[in-house]
Amino acid sequence: DLELAAFVKTMPEGQRWGGVGKIRDGLLVELIWTTKEIYLEDTREVTGKWYLAGSDTLLPIINDDFVNELNGYRVENLRQKCLTRAAKHWHEVQEATAKVLNAALASNRDGIPLLVCDMLRHMLIVASLLNQTPYVTFARFISQARDFKIKPADLDVLFDTVVQGTYQDLRALEKSVVSVFSQFESIFGELGIELYDADLDLN
Repeated sequence: DLELAAFVKTMPEGQRWGGVGKIRDGLLVELIWTTKEIYLEDTREVTGKWYLAGSDTLLPIINDDFVNELNGYRVENLRQKCLTRAAKHWHEVQEATAKVLNAALASNRDGIPLLVCDMLRHMLIVASLLNQTPYVTFARFISQARDFKIKPADLDVLFDTVVQGTYQDLRALEKSVVSVFSQFESIFGELGIELYDADLDLN
């Protein structure tokens, strides 16, 4: 394809990623360029998107040895990097959880569906990192997380609330959310991770 060939010849220097997409017979085909070092740093290492990108596996069409080398990359100090990233992401869980509880308190039924899903997404990211296990696909976040060894005891109850659509029982939702949030805090504590700065304690 002349358009793709022209793009390859004019790939700009100094950029980490780039690409172009074309639809062929209803299928999106993308040409993405990067370097080995940037691919490993951005996709296989524990970054902010590792909870999904970390499961990435390449299928070689050419250069089998090179692609197999990329697929065989193993992150050093994976556990510590994941725990550090989980603690760093915790403020997202805090903010999203507070929004759900505020909406429940205000009986904001229109806001609850989106707020609950956003909160759960951040909790699922933290759960992935605590278990050092990236998700295979967005559609399997909940089913995969149900099998995690490290998770709040009541997380499955919250999953069921979302899956079954019963989150409009605001009092039950509030109880479940507070329970799961507190259990996450306990897990971090058991792992020796301080989530909060004692110097900022106003009590």
